[in-house]
Formats: sequence, C-alpha cells, structure tokens
Amino acid sequence: MSINLLDLVKDQVTGQLAKQASSFLGESESSVTSALGGMMPALLGSVIQKSATPSGAQGIMDMVSKLDLGSLSNIAGLFGGGASNVNGLLNSGGGIVDTLLGNKAGGVIDAISGLSGLKSGSTSSLLKLAAPFLMSVIGNQVKGKGVSFLTDMLMGQKSNVAKALPAGLGSVLGFADFGGSSSSSSTSRTTTTTSSSTTPSGGGNSWLKWLLPILLGAAVLYWLSTKGCGKAAVDATTDVVAAVDSTAMKAADAAGAAVDSMGATMDKLFSYKLASGFELVGAAKDGVESQLVSFVEDNTKAIDKNTWFNFDRLLFDTGKSTLQAGSKEQLTNVAEILKAFPIVKLKIGGYTDNTGDPKANQKLSTDRAFTVMNELVALGVDKARLSAEGYGDKFPVADNATEEGRQQNRRIALRVTEK
Repeated sequence: MSINLLDLVKDQVTGQLAKQASSFLGESESSVTSALGGMMPALLGSVIQKSATPSGAQGIMDMVSKLDLGSLSNIAGLFGGGASNVNGLLNSGGGIVDTLLGNKAGGVIDAISGLSGLKSGSTSSLLKLAAPFLMSVIGNQVKGKGVSFLTDMLMGQKSNVAKALPAGLGSVLGFADFGGSSSSSSTSRTTTTTSSSTTPSGGGNSWLKWLLPILLGAAVLYWLSTKGCGKAAVDATTDVVAAVDSTAMKAADAAGAAVDSMGATMDKLFSYKLASGFELVGAAKDGVESQLVSFVEDNTKAIDKNTWFNFDRLLFDTGKSTLQAGSKEQLTNVAEILKAFPIVKLKIGGYTDNTGDPKANQKLSTDRAFTVMNELVALGVDKARLSAEGYGDKFPVADNATEEGRQQNRRIALRVTEK
C-alpha cells in the first residue's frame, strides 16, 4: 500500500500544531485547523513541482537532510521552549516557503485567509510554522534512502494533493497536471464560464439546480406516459425526480462554491495596461503597483514625506540583503511603471523590526534598500530618479511584541518624491 503523506501529516502534525499555533497566533483552533487543511496540500504540491527535475529533487533532499527531525517531532516542546524556539522555527519555515512558493506565496496566503477566516498576518506566520513540519514528515520517510526514492514517493502523491486541495488554490499554484478530481482542474473549467458570464450576482451556475431535474423529470414522465404505466409509475417518477433534484442541487452547490472561491481570489488581483503597452499582472489590488499607479495618475494627491507604499512581494534571504528570484516580477512591474511615467522619482526605504542589535538592523535595512534601488536600475530605470535610505527599527507600523507585528515592520517601502 502506497504512503499518503497528507494522512501522515494529519496524524502526526495537524492536530498538535493547530493547538499550539492557535495560542501563539491568538486565533481560534478551528480556524487554524481549517487553514492547515489547505496549507499542507499546497506545500506538498509545491514540493512535488520542485522535484520534477533532478536538480529540484536534489534540492528537496538537501533541504530535508538539514532539518532537526528529532526536535520537529516534539511540537509541544518547541512551542513551550520560549520565543527563541518559535522564532527559529519561523525563520526556518520562511526560507522553505520562499523556496517552495516564491512569488505565489501572496496568492496562497490570500486564498487560505479567505477560506479559514485567519488574518493574513496569521496565515503568513502559520505557513512558515507548517512548512518545516511537512518537510520533517517527508524527511522521516526518505531517511537513509536516495533521491530516486524521494522522487517516486512524491510523484505518487499527486492524486492525494488534488483531492485535498481547496477550490481555487490549484489555479493559484499552477497544479494543472495533478489530475484526479483536483480543485485546480475544476477551477480551470469554471473560471472560463465565470469570465464570460453575464449572469447577475447569485451564482452563474444557479440555473443548473432547476433546469437539470426539470429536463430529466420531463423526459421520464414522457416515457412513462407513452408506456401507460399509470399512477404507480407517476409516483415512482416523483421519487426519481426528487432524487435527481437533490443530487443536482448538491453538484451545483459544489460547483458554485468553487467558482465563488476562485472569484474571491481573482477579485483581489490587480491588472493594468500601461501607456507603454506593458501589462501589469499578478499584483494585488492593494499592492504597491496599484497604489503607485493610482497616486501618480491622481493630480489631486500631493507629494509629501509621509506617504509610503510597501512592497508586498519582495523576498530576501534571512538576515541578508540578497533578493530571491521570486521578487523579480514585482520589481519588473515597478520598473515598467517608472518607464511609463518618466518624470516620476522615488525614494526607497528599508525597515526592520526591533529584534537584535540596532546597528546591525540599521545596516541591514540600508543594504536592502540599496539592493532594491540597484535592481530597478538594472531593469532600465535611470539611477538619477532613485534614492535609498535605511531606517532600521525606526518608524514601526505595528506592535513589535507580536510576530505578526514584527513581520509588518520588516519591510521595503517607496515614496514618490516627484511626479
């Protein structure tokens, strides 16, 4: 019998992690459990994708070999060992999430927050907490075995991921080849209907609930009437129609839920075609691209020193100023916006939380701000239009006493200085 990694995760991790993480995050255990139910297949599916090439599979093998499998088997002990243990887990998990999800992380966080009711900051932190535990389950299975065993095991998980993945997430993550009754494939089918539908709000599929049983019922009644089967036949037909009606309504409700879920995710996305012809894609409606374009185009919005817009898809190596590949899409979008508005000038600001040495934080924030500025220059923006400064742990926007607050304070922002 083949291994089902998601069942192992559920048995060994989900319940204990939900209990500990709900207390740490200040969220209900039921919401955390619901969120984990979407996160684990999303993360596992991303592991499968990464392992599709020999180099990717070796990377996953290297990742799990570095984990402390012993400590990860004691969830209560990790959370009971103080803030340093949990912060270490978050840092480790952040690196795993960056590697697995890259620039898809924001879409995953939005989708799972919508499904579970968690705040986005809590979802982000929970994703980082969950990732090491999933990898530890994989690590325990491949211990002492080679990359070929890892690959074979992971490729056998596709149908399990497809069945467990919530509606909408498959499309966000690009799990088109996972087959089975996956949410991703059903979402792909229903998205086409949604995009071309002119049906009023209330669900483009709602007519299925009534049309299908009526047509089937009418057909059965006609057949029976031509056969002269009498009252007993009509009574039997009534039962058949009732059963068909119930089944059709359940199917339509399920399809409608998938459409609604995907619609909620798509509603949060921002797309915009610049005058240059470049189309901004993959951005959030409240992300830095939409805020920057809106500010630049609105002549009633005056430039001041207090209006900053936070990048929302920049990924740095932990404790370093090195940008990860997943940051390229948002930086490209911002560079193209600047090219489309050639008189606009920006200042890039770097910020950290208050953890650690203030001088080190100041240096890190400065290095990161200049890294972003230099990346924009490399993408074709005139350096004379940009400036950068690091502010360290000054100017927090949230409470540094919580992980969610510290995460918000670790940011790169931009301010328009001329338009």
